[in-house]
Amino acid sequence: MFFECGKDEIADAVNNVQRAVNARSTMPILEGIHISAQSDMIILYGTDNEIGIECTFPARIAEPGETVVNARLFNDIVRNLPGDEVAIETLDETKIRINSGGSVYVIFSIQTDTFPSFPQVEPTNVYSIDQFTLKRMFTQTSFAIGTDESRKVLTGLFLESGGGELRAVAVDGFRIALRMNPVEPAVNEIKMIIPSRTVSELMRIIPSTIGELRLYGGDNQAVIEFGNCRMYTRIIDGEFFNYKYILPSEYRTQVTIDKQRLLEAIERASLIISSDLVRLYPVLLKVSEESILIHALSDRGNADEEIAIDMSGDPIEVALNPRYVIETLRAIDDETVVIRFTTKFGQCVIRPVNNDSYTYLILPVKVGE
Repeated sequence: MFFECGKDEIADAVNNVQRAVNARSTMPILEGIHISAQSDMIILYGTDNEIGIECTFPARIAEPGETVVNARLFNDIVRNLPGDEVAIETLDETKIRINSGGSVYVIFSIQTDTFPSFPQVEPTNVYSIDQFTLKRMFTQTSFAIGTDESRKVLTGLFLESGGGELRAVAVDGFRIALRMNPVEPAVNEIKMIIPSRTVSELMRIIPSTIGELRLYGGDNQAVIEFGNCRMYTRIIDGEFFNYKYILPSEYRTQVTIDKQRLLEAIERASLIISSDLVRLYPVLLKVSEESILIHALSDRGNADEEIAIDMSGDPIEVALNPRYVIETLRAIDDETVVIRFTTKFGQCVIRPVNNDSYTYLILPVKVGE
C-alpha cells in the first residue's frame, strides 16, 4: 500500500474514527484503525464492536492495500505532522512509514485478517434530516438520558418521527427532556432508542453546518451517514417509556421569567450546595404574586435571591434539584421561559414562551418526607 493525501483530510478523518476505538480493549486488534486504499479513496474504520465509525477522503493511490495501526499513536502522529501533504506506505506486513514535511515515522502495524467488520445494514427505509438540526436536538435533550442499567431503555435517546415532526426524548426517572422539530412528512418514519455513547460521539463529529444526514436501521442496528462519515451502532431493544402519559395538561401556578436571570440565580444559589448532596439540600423556589425567591440551605450555609416575575395562579413552594434546572435552562435558546407548577410535589414543566418545540419536566424533591 502506498498513497499520498492532504494532512488536514487524513487528520480530520483519523480524529473522528478513533472515537469508536477502545484504547484499553482486551483485544489488541480493537485498539487499531483499519486503513484501506482503494481506487482514489482512503477508507478509515474503527470499532469497539458496539459502535463503528468509517470516514473516507480522496487520495493519490500508487499501490492499493490495507493495514491496521494503533489508533491513539496514529492520531497523535498525524495531528503533529509538519507538512501539508502526507505519504504513507507499508514496508512489510508489520510496519508502515509515514512521511510529511521532512518528518518520517516508522510504526508497527497489525495484519487485517482478524479485524472485525460491523454487520451490514441495507439502506432501506432511509430517513433524511438536516444534520445541524439533529445535532441541536441531541444537545438539547441528551443531558437527561438515564444511567440506571436496570432500566436499559432509559439509557438511550428515543428518536421518533410522525405527524410532520421529529421528536427526541430523554428520560432518567426524575425528569423528561423533549425536543420536537417540524419536518416534511416522510414516506419512511423512524422509531429507535439510540445508546447514550452513540449520541455523545455523534454530537462531537456531526458538523455544525447545514447538510443532509441519512439514518436507517434494522435488526437492532442503525447507520447514520453525513458528509464523508458513516457511523454504525447497536440500538437498544425494548419499548420506550410512555412520556406523553406523564406530561400534565393542567397546572396550579404559572411563572414567566427571564431565562438568563433565573439561570444565573440558580447557579449562584447552588454554590452553597455540595454537588453530591443535592438530594439532601435542593434549591427551594418560593413563588409569590410579584417575585420568586430562590433559597438554598446546606451544611455550608445559606443563600437567597429574589427575581421579579409575572405569575398567574396560586403562590407555591417547590424544592428542585439545582443541576436539573441549570441543565434545562442552558438547553433553551429563547430569552424568556414559562414554568408551570402542578402541586408542591407534582411535575414542574419548563418551556420557552410561545415555543412548544421544547418541553422539560422535572420532579420536585420531597423535602422532609
